[in-house]
Amino acid sequence: MRIDKSINGIAWLMITLAVANAGAAVDVAGSGTPELVAVLTDYGTADYYVGALEGAIYAANPLVRISTISHQVKPFDVAEASYLLAEAAEEYPPGTVFVGGVDPQVGICRPIVVATGDGKAFVGPDNGIFTGVIEALGLVSAYEITNQSLMRSGEFSHSFNGRDIYGPVAAHLAGGAPAEWVGAQIDDLTMFPIVRGGLEDGNVSGAVVHVDRYGNLLTNIEGGLLGEAGFARGDPLEIEVGDANLTATWVDTYGDVPLGKWLLLVSPSGQVEIARNMESAADSIGASAGDDVMLHGP
Repeated sequence: MRIDKSINGIAWLMITLAVANAGAAVDVAGSGTPELVAVLTDYGTADYYVGALEGAIYAANPLVRISTISHQVKPFDVAEASYLLAEAAEEYPPGTVFVGGVDPQVGICRPIVVATGDGKAFVGPDNGIFTGVIEALGLVSAYEITNQSLMRSGEFSHSFNGRDIYGPVAAHLAGGAPAEWVGAQIDDLTMFPIVRGGLEDGNVSGAVVHVDRYGNLLTNIEGGLLGEAGFARGDPLEIEVGDANLTATWVDTYGDVPLGKWLLLVSPSGQVEIARNMESAADSIGASAGDDVMLHGP
């Protein structure tokens, strides 16, 4: 016999009021939950998947607002999803609930909720997708999602957890449901190894962690390492990216060099970025995420 997972609008309102009256509203958000759900997936926009996900969110909580981070994550690329989610999540207000819908092992990987130190919650698979936000924002607690009453009503699919589990659970959390309602607390999360750039004999080493849509190469090298290595703005730096070698000038922004010229700058997130003005750095040298990077001074 299948468990009914439906919560209609009246029941949802009663739950929210009961929680508020008990003073137990979700405090992954602190006070003033904004009822905002931000979503990041690899669904693309050509199919019905995004619409179904958003519809399931609204069905669970008609008052919620939905913000799109991206639906263009490379298919099955959990590492890229982790990076993009972490970069965007810091800019959202406390109380935001995030859906991380990049799930190559959908139906197999356990669904979880992660609460971070800045009062946000993240709903998705336990596959490492929340590594970046845990590193950046700090982990408060995590829970395995087993409470079926918070999931989507109707026929359940084991291959669309975004619609059936992640979206509805996020909607209820955004509406004030305590994180503890989703299931038992856990402490054995799947995490990617954290690798950072460093100094090696006066040079700066690291790796490409993301290639953006412009072909710019985002690295794991903190901008402060440039100064520690003795480099200065305006310096021409010799750079190795994978098997390629190039010379780039350290500048503040792309237009500081002529069109097509190589440059190096500190990105808005504080990491070293390698680019060509108005051209694709990645296409120029065949670079991709995971390539080693070495910066040599003048």
